Amino acid sequence: MSENLDGPENHDPNLPLYIGTRTFLTRRDLVLSFYTTKCQFQCTYCALPTRSATFEVTAEQINRQIDHVFTEKADQLGRYRQLSFGNEGSALDPRRFHRESVDHLLHRARDMENLEILSIETRPEYVKRDYLEHIAKTTHAPRLDVTVGFETQDDFIRQTVLKKKISRRVMEDRVALLGALGVKLTSYVLVKPAPRMSDEHGVREAVATMEYLKEICDRYGTELTIYLTPTYIAEGSSLQQTTEPGDWTPPTIQSVFEVVLAGHGMGLPVYTGLWSEELADESTDFRGREGYDPELRMAMVRFNRDQDVAHLLPFVNRPLALAG
Repeated sequence: MSENLDGPENHDPNLPLYIGTRTFLTRRDLVLSFYTTKCQFQCTYCALPTRSATFEVTAEQINRQIDHVFTEKADQLGRYRQLSFGNEGSALDPRRFHRESVDHLLHRARDMENLEILSIETRPEYVKRDYLEHIAKTTHAPRLDVTVGFETQDDFIRQTVLKKKISRRVMEDRVALLGALGVKLTSYVLVKPAPRMSDEHGVREAVATMEYLKEICDRYGTELTIYLTPTYIAEGSSLQQTTEPGDWTPPTIQSVFEVVLAGHGMGLPVYTGLWSEELADESTDFRGREGYDPELRMAMVRFNRDQDVAHLLPFVNRPLALAG
């Protein structure tokens, strides 16, 4: 999805990495990824930091990226009801996304007169009460959302296999804070997050993760949205460099479908990332699995937009359309 895939050092630091739009759970969403100093964490499956800078990107440069967005989209700003932004890392990390640049973005976003939700992608340790209260006072959006990559409730997979360095204690503490402040949580959940995991195990693990997140969000009164990510082998990731052939197979689209239905059955809003962010080809994501059904993918895309389960019902108990 990036506008510049020729290497992070060749990217103009005055331009964002990505400007996109989507319909996210009924709302037209302006999605922005800014070019900043790369994330210091080395999650094994993630190659997004390879798009970021190895040098310091200044607040002035990030502000020019922001101005570029609002100049390019000036005649469309009234269409958007959600603004989602990140930096291929943590947008609340002040060493990489400077606070003055967050403020600049919030002030420029005042031109989005129909904005309902401001969504910020970050790691949980950067979620601080004073910073969220400041953002809530500065933005004109009625609701805040914090998007976090918790990925899996399995501590061994999350900490040792994926190297996320996110503990349950920290996650639950931040969920409690979000509930106290009335801030929504969107959590990424990986489908089939570990090597040598069967498709059935991958479904069970994703469902268990949704159940865990729902339980802690219900406990603290925090509104929850699930963002499912079918695992893929990203070009340039540690996973790609260390995985033996056959070790890590992506989930089938039918497995992802099962998880979507399970989340819907729990009463959760569920959005599914049905692309690989131009970091994988068809052989290393769900499109390369036998039985891939593009009609099912399109039904799930429509469900992403409006959460109407009627899009999915024709595919319940449908036989696999085997490739070839």
